[in-house]
This record gives sequence, structure tokens and C-alpha cells, in this order.
Amino acid sequence: MEEIKKFIETKFKNEIRAHSVINEKQGEFSDFPEKLNQVIKNILIENGIKSLYNHQALAFKSISENKDTLLVSSTASGKTLAFFLPVLNEYINSPKPFSVFFLYPTKALSRDQESTFVKLMSVLKSNAYIGTFDGDTPQEERSKLKKHADFIITNPDMLHNGILPNHNRRWKDFLSRLRYIIIDEVHTYRGAFGSHVSNVFRRLMRVCSFHGSNPVFICSSATIGNPGEHVKQLFQREFYIIDKDSSPISKKEIYYINPPLVENQGQAVYRKGTNSVSIHLIRQAVKNKIRTICFCRARQEVERLYRSVIDEYPELKDFIKPYRGGLLPNERRKLEKDLAKGNITAIITTNALELGIDIGDLDLCILSGHPGTIASFWQQAGRVGRKGNNSVIVFIAKERAIDQYIVHHPDFIEKTPVEEALLNADNPYIILQHIPCAASENPLSEKESLYNTEIYKESLEVLKKNKILVPYNKYLRYALIDYPTRGVNLRGMTDYNIEIYCKTEVIGEIDPIGARGTLYKDAIYHHLGEKYMSLELDLEKKLCRVEKVDADYFTEAVWEGRVELTQKYEEKKLNEALLELGNIYVNKQPKLYKKIRERSYENIGYGPITLPPFEYDTVGFNISPPEKWKSRMKQIDLRFIGAAVYGLSYLLRHCAPSLCMADLNDIFSDVSLVLEGDVFKSSLYVFDSIEGGVGYSEKIYEKIEDALKLCRDVLNECECDSGCPSCVPPMPEGINNEEVETLCIESNASTECTKSLIRALLENKIVDPEIRKYTKKIEVKTEYEPDREKEKLIEKLKRASFNLSKKREKLH
Repeated sequence: MEEIKKFIETKFKNEIRAHSVINEKQGEFSDFPEKLNQVIKNILIENGIKSLYNHQALAFKSISENKDTLLVSSTASGKTLAFFLPVLNEYINSPKPFSVFFLYPTKALSRDQESTFVKLMSVLKSNAYIGTFDGDTPQEERSKLKKHADFIITNPDMLHNGILPNHNRRWKDFLSRLRYIIIDEVHTYRGAFGSHVSNVFRRLMRVCSFHGSNPVFICSSATIGNPGEHVKQLFQREFYIIDKDSSPISKKEIYYINPPLVENQGQAVYRKGTNSVSIHLIRQAVKNKIRTICFCRARQEVERLYRSVIDEYPELKDFIKPYRGGLLPNERRKLEKDLAKGNITAIITTNALELGIDIGDLDLCILSGHPGTIASFWQQAGRVGRKGNNSVIVFIAKERAIDQYIVHHPDFIEKTPVEEALLNADNPYIILQHIPCAASENPLSEKESLYNTEIYKESLEVLKKNKILVPYNKYLRYALIDYPTRGVNLRGMTDYNIEIYCKTEVIGEIDPIGARGTLYKDAIYHHLGEKYMSLELDLEKKLCRVEKVDADYFTEAVWEGRVELTQKYEEKKLNEALLELGNIYVNKQPKLYKKIRERSYENIGYGPITLPPFEYDTVGFNISPPEKWKSRMKQIDLRFIGAAVYGLSYLLRHCAPSLCMADLNDIFSDVSLVLEGDVFKSSLYVFDSIEGGVGYSEKIYEKIEDALKLCRDVLNECECDSGCPSCVPPMPEGINNEEVETLCIESNASTECTKSLIRALLENKIVDPEIRKYTKKIEVKTEYEPDREKEKLIEKLKRASFNLSKKREKLH
């Protein structure tokens, strides 16, 4: 590690903007609990464990007392042992075998934990049968699990689609004996997804009650801002919270690196990409046998970085691998096993490895750009130093405003509190989808203890009126002939993937939205270091044909979006601004693709994309700024309107979710054109990201004054000078006007213009923005991109010259 630190400090001396140290912390320990079975105690001692962390001992006590328990601690703090130990202890001591559900948010995590639990069971020589029940489980194995398993590992989707609808057939025995429900990574269940999952748990508890069981909930989570409130919202019950992490923390050093600005032959100034740092760093780490993980923002970014690292260094191919969504299950599992066993030295990945999959002991973490939230930053950084070793984290900034802010203000990462997780199980759009599912599983009564809300009564009336629910003795049963769970997608808008074929072999899969921007005709698709060209994408047949190619470029889609209010429900005035609520039509379409040369990033061509757009209807509203304010801004500087509207768009999207218990990804905002008379004018749209809407933007519309006041307070209270990710970045997302871009980059326009617009909306006051322009001398390196062909030619000439010299000496 000292060698790799020396390499970073020498190689990137001029690019390091900050270097901070997180000091190690000693662990706090407790003796084994008295109730712990001697057999388990002996096995722990044989494996070098002579005591428990304090939080593990507290969890053992709480779970043994049948309390619903939440354990909140950092990665590698022994959460798995904390919840599995008391359950295993109860299982061994129990006169009759009981059953346990383990729920994980992803298949990869559930498969990883299965191997851990199987090892523990085999050491104990227990006859308990354990297995994973998910979409990849073969039919024979499913039947065996239903009949014989005491411990089943699954995910919320399988619970929703496969287990609950069939509870009265082969799940009776398992559910009647259900003693514990263990939910790992509970912080991932938030926003619309968390609201759906909360209703799945309601249905599970109804079914358990029907079969005579009353299981205890055991949850574990990475650090979140509101742990107690979050689990109460998710399960509608009180939890015993253990949030003091007593595990030791190893020393971590964080380097914040900003790639240099360079000037090319055309005198254009640009910032080098993150790969200019990560390629050299990964190669050096592998050379020094430093186990490394590098997080990238997108799938194809992972593949391009992997190819660049091994390019001209084929001997590294066996020690470095890419990992991302879209790989086939057998490919994913092989990579996970090889990484855990140490067969792979470095892994390049998306956030697919952010959650707690056991991938062994890692020492170096590279973050290629900011992952989006403080929680994700620390979750990714926490993948290293898990075994108590000192570790290094390298954050490499991209050109984006948020990355540039972080690299110059590292305190933003190290001192900002972790975000809160929000959800609303009684969201009318979501609960209305799950009540028919619950009625199908077991007829509903007018009063249900798990649905003790006004929204439940109103939902029943709507469903009865539409004849979805009909009377059945004293109850209500589901009346339609279809399968109600099939129309309810917990995670978003699509529940299928496009399969990617090379000849007759399936090499990967991708969702249909991603396919539009990745697999259009002639697109270059990267897979495990190889390049393929897309020959034909058939969205209806859900397949794409590709063939292997050797190309020195990659492709990138250019998207166009359109947002339009198609049906108005209502409108209102906020001072002189008009707000319209209604159906929103969203059209997103890749129009053309660019061919970009590897390494030099030179644009060498383009082509059309002729795929149909991705379209959906949702619910939202638009805000048209007051005419008086717009007129005044035009008199000063027309660009102020764009800076203000885009600034407020960013602020609303990041602040308003807290008013409606949504997650950041549940709400979108956009700036589009509205036809007023014969004139098109800019308007700000706020809408639900989920097809059909789930009521979030409607709630914001109702509380628009509160939302704007929250935005105002965030702007006024922020300590930054000219904008930052916590309020409005110097250049908010979505701006595609060069003049507005220039204004935002060179001044404090993004914050000041946004403040002016908010005052016009809330107070009906026209206040001129106080714009300050900034001039900063930027260090630019004149660095021409290397001509690879010329370099190869020179190398050949050198070799030829050397050979000729040798020949002359020999002849002489």
C-alpha cells in the first residue's frame, strides 16, 4: 500500500486537489451471551472469534426476546453474523424446526449469502435445508424447496409474484412455521419501490396470520439519516433500533484527483477524462498485487475502461475483469467466486457491487465520478479495508459540475449528513394496485388491522364500483379472471429484458429502454472486453443480433426529449404565475449516434437511429414564470430566464421529494416549451418518473408554496459562494444553450437568478439578480493527443535500425 500511495503522489502530483485521512477506531467487544448454544460457541472459538462486537451482542439479546430489530452499521461490521447467530441459536434449541425467510434486494446478493449460510450449516452439521428461490431457480429445485426447506432466501419480486399468490397450495407448511423474516440492505427500499414493497409485506403478514404464524422482523441497513422512521413506515410497526456501530474501523486515506486541462492542436481546451488516471492506477495496482475495485457510472463505461487497461497489456487480462448488469447469471457468479477467492486482482464495476456481496479483502477503491448520493459514495468506499487493513480511496472528478465541486470542496463529502430514506405505503396509486392482490390471496373484510387508514376505505369503494372486488359472504373477493400481480411492477416501467444473440448464443441482456440507446443498428456493444456490432434490434421479439468486430471506435447515442401537458385536470395561480396539473406525455428518443475514436475521443462520424421513441404517460404539472418577471429579465439579460428556470428545475427535483415521501429517482423535472396563443414559451415541468403516475408530483403541486419555501431556504442557508450540488450547481443539468452555459460557468447566475425567480413566485416581487463574474487563471498544459500509428511506426524503425546495426557488426 505504501508503494501505491507513493505512485499516486508522484504520478498525479499536479492533479491531487485534496488528501484526507480517516483515522482508525478500535472495536468495542462483549462476551458471548449466556444463552448461546455451546456447540455454536465452540465453532466460533475454533474460527478465532472469542467475543462479539457490542452491537452484535445487543442484536442477539433483542432478537432472542422476539423484538422486531433493526441493526444499522457500516460495511464489514458483522451484520450477517449479528442477525444469523440468534436465529441459528433458536433453531438448534427449538424442539420443533421452524422456518425463516431471508430477503435481499438483488439476485446477486441473495446467491452470495446462500453460500455463506450453507457453510455455516455444514459446520454445525445441521440437517436444515437451505436454498434460494428466485427467477433463476430450476423447477425441480423449486419443488424441493417448497417441500423440505426451513431456510429460504428470496427477494421482494419473487415474494410478490411467486410465493404470495400461491400461498394456499405448496407454501402452507412453510408459512405456518415462519418464525423470522430477515431483510438485509433495508435502506434500498425507499421511494416508489419501497412503497410497493411495504404493501407486499402487508400482504405477507395477512397470509402469515391466515396460516397461524406471527413472525419477527429482523432488518439490517447501511447508514441512513432516519433509520427508525424508515422501518416504521416500511412495516407499520415499532422496531428496536441498534445504530451504534462498535466494529473497528481501519485507517482510510482519500485522494481527490482532478484530471488536467489540456490544449490540443486546434487550441481547444478540454479536461482529460477519468480514464487518464484510472488506467495507470489499475495497472500499477495489479502489478503490485493490490486488490482493487473501480466504480464507474455506466455499463459501457466499465467495458471501455476494461478494454483500455488491458490494451497492449494482454498479460493483465486474467487478473482484471469487468462486472455490470446485463451479464448472464453464470458469468456473474463466476466473477463473484473468482473475486472472493482472490483469482482476480482488480474488478471494474457499476454500482452492481455496491451492496454487501462478499468479494473478499480489497485495499484500493477508485471512484470514477460521483455516484450520485453521499450514501452511495460511502457504500462504495466501504468496499475496501473490510478485514482491518489500511486502505486507499481515490475519487477522480469528471467534467460535471457536481464532480468539480466535490474535488475542490472535499468537506462536502466528509461532513454532509447521509440522505434520509423516504416512502409512503398509503400512496393511493400504489395501494390501489396491491389491494386486489391481497383480495386474490385471501378475501378482504371492510376492516383490516394492517390497512387501518382512510385511504383503504376509499380504495375499496373505488374497486367495488369498478367491479374489481365483489361481495363474498361477509368479505370482498377479487372478481376478475386475470392474475392481479402481473400488472404490478415493483421496480419501474418494464419487467422484461432484450436478449442479445451472437450467432446462436445468448451473450447478455438489457432492458428495452437501455436497448434503445445501446443496441440501435450499427451500435458498438462492449461485452467482457470484446466488441460487437448490433445488426438488428427487434423490440417486439425482445431480441438483438450482434456480431464480433474489431473497431477502433465506440458509439454514443444522442437523445432528444419532449414533455407535453396533454390533459389538464386543474390550474391555479401563484401570484401571477400559472400552474397546470394534468396528464403529461413524455417522449424520449435517440435521434443519432456519434462514432468516437478510442483514446483520442475524436468524433469521426455519425449515423441516424430509426427506432421508435420510448413514450409513456404520467402525471405532473408545469409552472410558467410571471410575465412581469420575464419582461424585466429580458431588459437586463435574456439569459437570466434560462439560468433561473434550469436552476429551479434542479432545486425542485432535489428538494420536493421530501414533501411527498418519494425518492430522488421517482420525480423528474424538465424545461420544455409551452404554446401560449401563437407563441412558444419556456415552462418548467415536474412529473412522476413512473408510468401512470404515483401521485408524487400531484402532492408537490398541492404544496407548491411549501416546496418553493424549502428551495428558498436551501439556497439562502447554503454556505457556498456561487452554487454547489447542495443548492444549485454552477451549471444545472439539462442546459443545452451555449450562451446560458457560458453565463453560468463564468458567474454566480445559477443561484442568483433562481433566487430572483423564487421571490417572484412567492412574494410577487421583481428583484434584479446580483451577478458577479469570476475570472480565474486556469493552468493549461499544452498536450497533444499521441498519434498511435506514428508511435508504432517509430518503434518499428527503432527495431529495424537496431537489427541493421547488429547485422553490420556481424558482417564487419
